[in-house]
Amino acid sequence: MKKKTILFLRFILILSTVLVITYSRKGLVFPEPGYTLALFYLISNLVIYFLSDEIFHKPLFSFFIFLFDIITISLVIYFAQGMSTDFYLIYFLVIFIASVSQDIKGSLPTAIVASLIYGWLIYQANPEISILSPVILLRIPFLFIVSLISSFWSAHTRRELKKKKELEAFNRALKKEVDRIAANEITLRRYTEKIIDSVPSGVIAVSSDGTITTVNPEATRVLGINKQELLDTDIKTIKGLNALWTKMEQSIASNSTLKRGEVVIRDTTGNKIPIGLSISPVGNSDMEGKFSGCVTIFKDLSDIKALQERLKQAEKLSYLGKMASWVAHEIRNPLAAIDGFAQLIVATDKKEKIALYGAEIFKGSERINNIIEDILAFAKTKRKEPKLVDIDLKSMIDHIIVDINIKNTTKVEGTPVIKGELESIRRVFVNLINNSAEAMDKNGHLEILFSSNKKWLIIEISDNGCGIAKEQLQNVLTPFYTTKERGTGLGLAIVQKIIEEHNGKIDIKSKQGIGTSVRVFLPKKLNRNSTKNKGARRGGNKQKRI
Repeated sequence: MKKKTILFLRFILILSTVLVITYSRKGLVFPEPGYTLALFYLISNLVIYFLSDEIFHKPLFSFFIFLFDIITISLVIYFAQGMSTDFYLIYFLVIFIASVSQDIKGSLPTAIVASLIYGWLIYQANPEISILSPVILLRIPFLFIVSLISSFWSAHTRRELKKKKELEAFNRALKKEVDRIAANEITLRRYTEKIIDSVPSGVIAVSSDGTITTVNPEATRVLGINKQELLDTDIKTIKGLNALWTKMEQSIASNSTLKRGEVVIRDTTGNKIPIGLSISPVGNSDMEGKFSGCVTIFKDLSDIKALQERLKQAEKLSYLGKMASWVAHEIRNPLAAIDGFAQLIVATDKKEKIALYGAEIFKGSERINNIIEDILAFAKTKRKEPKLVDIDLKSMIDHIIVDINIKNTTKVEGTPVIKGELESIRRVFVNLINNSAEAMDKNGHLEILFSSNKKWLIIEISDNGCGIAKEQLQNVLTPFYTTKERGTGLGLAIVQKIIEEHNGKIDIKSKQGIGTSVRVFLPKKLNRNSTKNKGARRGGNKQKRI
């Protein structure tokens, strides 16, 4: 217990002692012993007040203070001749103060000393008193009872005070920790917002019902809507964002990440904006297996698309220059031949020579016609709404093989069917199979394999012909590049163009002297029937020149 509290209780004890002296027979009169004791008792409290806390709280020193109080009170009772009165009750105050200060360790010794001294005083006043006298039998045991009860109450109160202090300390520590976590959370949230706001791409997060929860400045710029209007708004109610929400909804429903997708949205003015996006579903830790929404990162592709269009135009102009030079060179030769043979026809009357010269003129005109057809096919613009039909690739390839007159055909099992433009797809395989046939000698063979994966239907055309040199392989898809004596250099360029218009791709691998393998990838989503890997071998007798 604190020093001031004990001194205050001791001061009350001193006042009680002064009252006992005052109402005794002799009273509080100078120079009676009672007056001297009262003055000395008061001075002792003042002396103790100036002692250090370290000395005051030592158990032995505290015991001597209570022993001094018992002796002083006993002397007061003795000089006041109050052995037969109720002055002994002052002992209870000393025992109570001792129990408050030191629990049972302080109150019990104090009670023992008080009972011994008080018993001795009673005996001195009345030597013939019996131990069974009510004065002894009731008063002395009560000193111990008060000691036990006050000690129990003091210990209980001290424990409760300790619990209260610990609880208060815990509450202070808890509040401090909560404040720290809250401050860290606010700091982290602001830091996260700064990161999101600094991302050069648009960021938009929605809950599973489409409510927009997060949006950064780049997203508001692309969408043309300010942040306040977007937050807590259902994305489905915003005009022009239906395509974006469709992708988000698919990601949430399938719990899958969409990477590098593209959609077209509209801004508030109705302008179309192509965007590239990646979508990631966001899990809800409170509901296992459920997803609370998704985060979309997107980029405005308007500038990139415009740049691509400019590059295409530049590429077309480049091709146009090459084509002009190439056409002038390629058409001039057959025209010169036609002109020459026409003059010879005019100069002769012989039917045999006229027929021979006419055949040569026909060959020249056919050559010019083939050149014009290839140019038109390469320059042909893809129609906005192409006529897509079911195409049985097996049947188509079989007919091509017959038309090219390749013998020893092994039929391909299965029915690989796609949707596409019939004449365009036919042209692809006519060019590829014809190239392979031209590359092989009489002992060569052609192998056609069909396979598929999750995304593609794959048609692989392989031959064991002369192959393509490494330095030539990287240019085979370039328009007007050819190593054939009478080639236009547009065959594979047209093949690539048609395949790309069908959202496919082409891959060519070749080794000179070993052969060439061309794989055509067409989207499986247009494929009706999956096929197993099957093969057909064909014989041929021509050399390939690209």
